[in-house]
Amino acid sequence: MPEKLIFGVDFSGASAVPNNTWLATGRLGTAGLEIIEVKKVGSQGLMDELVKHKGVAVGIDSPFSLPVEFLNYMARSQQRTPYQSFQEMAEALFFLGQPAFIEMVKTFKREPKRVTDKWKGSLAISPLHRGNPSMVQMTFQCIQLLAKLPADRFYTLPFQTEVAHGCAVIEVYPRDTLRFFQLKETGYKSKDKKDEPVVTSARHEIVQGLLELKEKRGLTYRNVPKLSINKGLIASVTNSDHALDAVIACYTTALFAEAKELFVDPFTLDDLDILLEGWIYRPSNET
Repeated sequence: MPEKLIFGVDFSGASAVPNNTWLATGRLGTAGLEIIEVKKVGSQGLMDELVKHKGVAVGIDSPFSLPVEFLNYMARSQQRTPYQSFQEMAEALFFLGQPAFIEMVKTFKREPKRVTDKWKGSLAISPLHRGNPSMVQMTFQCIQLLAKLPADRFYTLPFQTEVAHGCAVIEVYPRDTLRFFQLKETGYKSKDKKDEPVVTSARHEIVQGLLELKEKRGLTYRNVPKLSINKGLIASVTNSDHALDAVIACYTTALFAEAKELFVDPFTLDDLDILLEGWIYRPSNET
């Protein structure tokens, strides 16, 4: 089959420039998915990176929208009818602005989950979570990114219909992917340097587990692409949890491109909230 470019993003809403938004780029072909680049691009530089390459799919580790309960509250606060589409909500959000949005989240006080965050025991947290990590600013900035992507080249699922020869944009959650493959899903992130040897070892274990999926568990996972990463990039990935999450996001997106039977079609759930809240595309045994 012709090779395809696949991207994975670990998104950050931090104010630092550049912040810890990492982009993993993979080449998907008959031999599987080869990770060819992993780099810190910052959220400010992410759109330029995606636009300058012709990819077929990008998976972003960040909420794409907000719980309907909060969206209805936001609509009432603006004295308007409930939102009917993602685009309508996004436009209202940008008119509101990030500071006013953050203040509204504080006034709302609650942190409800979306349908997809609660689905089948997912490990996802609410996009309105204000603890550590805070999801509020990141969610706002990710929605802003999605709305700015060129509409003739990118389409965000499940909100938009497919664009011919375009790039699908999906929300992914690396931890759910690791759980699906029964790999280590915790203990690979740390903010304390004294823990670095332990978390680095955990990242190495996760990377090796992904690299060996086809050899060791090929009978169980027949249709998943083989993952390959050169030694230089493995060192970079094991040195950063953000880089690792970007690689897992990239691999999840390659799975979506090649083994859709592992993914639930959200439209089969007959829940209209999904058209506003979005969906996490994660491999599942519940398809």
